[in-house]
Amino acid sequence: MTAPTRRTFLSLAAVTAVGAVLAGCSRGSTSTGEALDAPIEGGRTLVTYFSVPLTDRPEGMDQDEENSTHVVDGKVYGNVQYFAQLIEARLGAEVFRIETAEDLPTSYQPLADLALEQQEAGTRPELKGGMPDLAEFDTVFIGYPIFWYDIPMPLYSFLEQTDFSGKNIVLFSVHGGSQLSGSVETITEALPDATVSKNAFSISRDDMDDSEPQLREWLDSL
Repeated sequence: MTAPTRRTFLSLAAVTAVGAVLAGCSRGSTSTGEALDAPIEGGRTLVTYFSVPLTDRPEGMDQDEENSTHVVDGKVYGNVQYFAQLIEARLGAEVFRIETAEDLPTSYQPLADLALEQQEAGTRPELKGGMPDLAEFDTVFIGYPIFWYDIPMPLYSFLEQTDFSGKNIVLFSVHGGSQLSGSVETITEALPDATVSKNAFSISRDDMDDSEPQLREWLDSL
């Protein structure tokens, strides 16, 4: 993809206000409009996310690479990573990226095959680095793509290895057709000692160009 294109955005500083199975082709965002029990306080909010951009090259992308990324000032972000940056800027939050110890494939089909293999085996991939200490945070955002109509298996690893007791949990996701795909219920069951908001944000990768106003409206609803 050559610049400028529909995937080239304003700098993040100015924005303060992967296939159908990997990113889930319906359009539009989904949320319930249900507010959190407690307000979000910027300095006590952490944004965690898992994102798999298929390339770090801002130009010459194929369709799969373009579907999985945004280009901001020449830097490539995964779709979920892009949302995490916007939430960070708007709320003054801190950010933690969930990464696997082993590098993931950067081509669509090998990544899809690996994701399905891990899902069928119930694999919990090893994660890179230590888990974040949530003691100082009241609210934790968790962002993820939908892989094979479920959350990615590395996210299961993260949920099981991190103590979310007493935290407000807010979910955001990008899909290719399956919307939230039951992920709110899945994460609620995985975190019985936390309060998982049903007001989750989900948007099709096909609607990313118009996503910022929708994300802002959703954040205001929280």
